[in-house]
Amino acid sequence: MDALTAFSVRSTLCLTRRELLALGVRPRAIAAAVHSEVVIRARRGVYTPAHAPRHVVRALRVGGLAACTTAAESLGLWVPEQRLTEVWLPHQASRLRSAHSRRVPLALSDRSQLRTHWHPLVDPRATESWRVGAFDAVAQCVRCLPREFAIAVLDSALSMGVVGAHELPALEAVVPSDRRPWVHLADGRSGSGTESLVRLALQAAGFRVTPQARIPGVGYVDFLVGTRVVVEVDSEQWHSTPEQRAEDCRRDLELYRLGFVVVRVRYGQAMHARDAVVAAVERAVRTTRSVRVARRHRRS
Repeated sequence: MDALTAFSVRSTLCLTRRELLALGVRPRAIAAAVHSEVVIRARRGVYTPAHAPRHVVRALRVGGLAACTTAAESLGLWVPEQRLTEVWLPHQASRLRSAHSRRVPLALSDRSQLRTHWHPLVDPRATESWRVGAFDAVAQCVRCLPREFAIAVLDSALSMGVVGAHELPALEAVVPSDRRPWVHLADGRSGSGTESLVRLALQAAGFRVTPQARIPGVGYVDFLVGTRVVVEVDSEQWHSTPEQRAEDCRRDLELYRLGFVVVRVRYGQAMHARDAVVAAVERAVRTTRSVRVARRHRRS
């Protein structure tokens, strides 16, 4: 067996030298795989395939497990674009290395793009050889990220079934007290992290927002604000091809015919210009004369 196949056999992104040998990979084959760069020697005796996410490789190089956003991304959850390499370390961890070089001790390295987590794991049995379990990854995100991003990750976890609604009380119990109210703001109906960010901004501005509202003849829309304003948060993945844009136009025309006003939000606006989005929705609500039904009590 060659070294790269061994990772597929075990369905993992991390194998030790001892594990590779036990699977029948010869020492010379390990060395050849590293030399040809199809396998990375993350640190002494620890290997990962070259296609592993770079933040995962860096976490392994430090000497711990991928954690927080690094683990959350590997689980398919939405995470912010600009992020650190997140690594969980047990209290007895030793011989820690730089995330960029296994030859440089962590104490002597640049740690500006690295965040270490030492908090005991809630569910250590769910850990894999290279990352913490899903519940711990989400809990770490709630502990570390800014409010909107933390809730967006939690929304993503609920939407994908990585964390169940029945687990929210347990999650609330393991995050700092000032962040526990954030758990109650999570909504698994959000289709993406950018939708979560827009939802939170609109709710903070006092709007009554219904995610994934169904409108006959149109289908589900991202948000219905009040009863007459539809907000659609577009991503490049689902709204970039001619066919997708044509379908967007069809839906918009039908919505206008039915008396709705549509506000379309692009990715950059959802990430960096949410105040402008709120102002546009405010104007749309006034245009449709539906202020009373679109407003609710302001919520922090």
